[in-house]
Amino acid sequence: MNTFAIAWDSIWHHRTRSFLTALGVIIGVFAVVTLTSLGHGVKTYVNQKFANIGANLITVVPSLPSTHSSKHGFGGHGTVSFTSVPSTLTLANVRALNHSHHPVLQAAAGVITVPDLLTRGSTTSTAFIMGVSTPYFGMQNLKAAHGTVSGSGIVLGSAVSQDLFGKRSAIGQTVTVGGKPFLVTGVLASAQGAPGFHPNDSAYLPLQKALTVSGQKDVSEIILAASTAQNVPKAVTVANNILAKSHPSHNYKIVTSQEILTTVTTTTSVITDFLAGIAGISLLVGGIGIMNIMLVTVSERFREIGIRKALGARDGDILIQFLSESVLLAVIGGLIGTAFSGLATHIVGKAIGIPAGLTLDAVITALIFSVGVGAVFGVLPAMRAARLMPADALRTE
Repeated sequence: MNTFAIAWDSIWHHRTRSFLTALGVIIGVFAVVTLTSLGHGVKTYVNQKFANIGANLITVVPSLPSTHSSKHGFGGHGTVSFTSVPSTLTLANVRALNHSHHPVLQAAAGVITVPDLLTRGSTTSTAFIMGVSTPYFGMQNLKAAHGTVSGSGIVLGSAVSQDLFGKRSAIGQTVTVGGKPFLVTGVLASAQGAPGFHPNDSAYLPLQKALTVSGQKDVSEIILAASTAQNVPKAVTVANNILAKSHPSHNYKIVTSQEILTTVTTTTSVITDFLAGIAGISLLVGGIGIMNIMLVTVSERFREIGIRKALGARDGDILIQFLSESVLLAVIGGLIGTAFSGLATHIVGKAIGIPAGLTLDAVITALIFSVGVGAVFGVLPAMRAARLMPADALRTE
């Protein structure tokens, strides 16, 4: 305790210099902990989003024939497929999957995107227009706040309804898509969708009508629901057997929600670790700063070292004394950096809407790194102080 008391006294006596010395560690720890915490928050956010849409969902998207393609393309539950390969998935495929009556395959829904504007009189909406089969709404946990989702007209997301009709009821009103009028038969309750998909800002046409309006012949993707999350592998096998009959070249790709989630979280982890590694360089700079100032401190305290050795202090006592001072300086910097990181993470998390905050792992890692930096970069100054001969130290003014 006496060793750390002396170290604290030295740091406090030169607090301005000590703060500037620890600044590199403060910045380094702040950057590493903030990036790590935000990365953890993003992964938590993605996991929550995918939990909302169900772990039992399977997506079928067009792909190059399996004998010519090694790419792992995937689509996204009502969003545009990430592949640019022309679709050969058809309504007949959707019907075949729905009529399989296999216990592990609960339902199938075709999905297309309609590249047209949604208008009401002179008012134009920026809604993302989709054509979907009725089972799609249940798969995505989308429920009607007003009207029905199984009608023959158009279904509006809550934000779209607000934009076009304000507080008035949209049910029974007419909107136009691609120059064709559609009766509003349903308005969805506000909901959260998968990453990149915003159901509140979307509008939904019955699939057959959407194909007619857009002039498309094939569906962009097919969403399947397995009976349970545990039956997803069996459902994939069943779907593959059914689709292979009309697609012998296997020009489609079947991807599960878990595969998409794994891809996204793995990518996020790699990016977070890479950025944290770059930020960690500032910890190295901070350690070098501590070493330089501790060398200066040793030079300033030659006489003190000589007196302590003359009074019986051993080389190991001096070594521990200056090493403790270096570690304490780094730990103080680490604690300050962690505190600022907690504040920044909370503010950024609130701003971008992710559940970000300091994690116990991040705090422990920050403290371990701080102790390590102080110990490693404090060794050289401490050894220099320990090796001083009493007579040489006492002769120094």
